[in-house]
Amino acid sequence: MHAVVAALTEGTTAAADQVRGLTTEQVYEIERDQSAPLPEAYRCFLLLLGGGAGRFMRGTDVYYPRILGLRSAAQELLEENASPFRLRETDRVISMHQGYQFDFLRGLGDDPEVWSFCEGVSAGNVPSTNHEHFTDWLRRTAVTEIPVWRRLTSSYLEEQAKHSDERRLHYYRINPDGTRTEEF
Repeated sequence: MHAVVAALTEGTTAAADQVRGLTTEQVYEIERDQSAPLPEAYRCFLLLLGGGAGRFMRGTDVYYPRILGLRSAAQELLEENASPFRLRETDRVISMHQGYQFDFLRGLGDDPEVWSFCEGVSAGNVPSTNHEHFTDWLRRTAVTEIPVWRRLTSSYLEEQAKHSDERRLHYYRINPDGTRTEEF
């Protein structure tokens, strides 16, 4: 787990000051949110970076407090898709991406399997095993995202160096009041 955190804090995906672990009370709140047990590997993730890690897994509800209530959201997604699959009491939903894909832990060990469901993609409209262990899933996600953020950051900096009339890409957020906030 510490090796993943070290790899993420290389400065592009996240800086050391952007990695926020949770308090034991926040972890306990997450534990109470679902009936499934809280495996040790996932507890360690929450304590080390459960409050956020820069750009890592941006767009995915995997950090506190957005992970609260994910089990209900996952069950609704399965029902909306008329999936015959039902989550077990021992399954713990750990992430949801944009409302169409979720991941959950299955098994009772310290480092259980990760299963995934993706609307319109999952074979038979049911989740399947994604990784043998949570730590494998986390490591693979980091290995996949780090080079992507390196490339995106590089192109963002190149675009920012250009005069605004010459830019091909713009990275900003439109605020509720209609103003724009430069963001990457």
